[in-house]
Amino acid sequence: CSQDIIQHMSRKTHIIVATSLIWGFVLFYSNQFLQQNWTHKACNSKSHAMTRAVIHMGPHKTGTTTIQEFAYHHIDLLRKDGYEMPEVDNAEKNARGKTESHPNHVHFATCFVSPKNGGLRTVYPCDPDRLLHGLDLAAKGHNVFLTAEPFNDMDQEGIAMLKSYLSHWSDVTIMIFYRRYYDWLPSVFNEIHKGRRLVQQEKWEESIVDFLFQYSESYHRLHVVSLFNRLQQKFKKENIVLLDYHDKQTKGPEENLFCNMPNAAHMCNATRFIDTSTSNPSANLDYSDLAYGAKKEGLISIPDDRKMAQVAESIERYHKSNLNARKFERVCPSSSIL
Repeated sequence: CSQDIIQHMSRKTHIIVATSLIWGFVLFYSNQFLQQNWTHKACNSKSHAMTRAVIHMGPHKTGTTTIQEFAYHHIDLLRKDGYEMPEVDNAEKNARGKTESHPNHVHFATCFVSPKNGGLRTVYPCDPDRLLHGLDLAAKGHNVFLTAEPFNDMDQEGIAMLKSYLSHWSDVTIMIFYRRYYDWLPSVFNEIHKGRRLVQQEKWEESIVDFLFQYSESYHRLHVVSLFNRLQQKFKKENIVLLDYHDKQTKGPEENLFCNMPNAAHMCNATRFIDTSTSNPSANLDYSDLAYGAKKEGLISIPDDRKMAQVAESIERYHKSNLNARKFERVCPSSSIL
């Protein structure tokens, strides 16, 4: 029965020719077709089987990449715990034609992000086939684990659609990390600027104060507090697990998540006994900032990015060997900026 439904819905996807139609596809099938036709009786699924969906929503810069890669590389242990991951992306070409590997469900999550967020959905377009694969797993009585940062970009309509979609599992657990706002924002700033090139002068000239003044309001919406408040309007509190990014009792975010995830003993033990390294760690821009400042004042010639990297590395070596890596003095922005 599930195969017939999959084939029927796949034929429908062929008529999708624009992002707005994809949004309509998800909304229609989530709220109409699936609720009315995807029944245990029609599909002969287990009548009283308890199934669970666990969704890790990030947000960005809370150890998400480390968690996603750990799950992807230890999917055998995840399956021992009874979870499947619906078709993670692996070495595919993105909208810019660049080959990337995404051990997460970014093309699943963007199906629930509003088309108004055109930039995100252009780079990571919604893939309806991933939704269908998830529903097939639900029909077969499988638990699922989903992980992707774009979930935190959902508005109320997207969250309502996600709730409708997740109704095909008996129990739903949403897991999100709390990171202090003014600890999180500088990490986001560094992430945006760490790949800057010399020709991108605006990225070298923009300070953290400029960033806070211009983007604080938009990034406030992506912070976990705002996400938590939006989720509470559609999901019960007991369905939302708020984890502490600053927890010193765990080895890292991967242990924090999997040891608090329902029935994930194999994954929990693995995080404690398997050596892991932080993926996509926070960038330190101090040394390249000092190099750029020296260049701007005419103290040194830095003609290209390769030379910039060499100078920054030299400054870092000197700082660590001759100054004992003494922390640079920080000046906090004014209260009006914060």
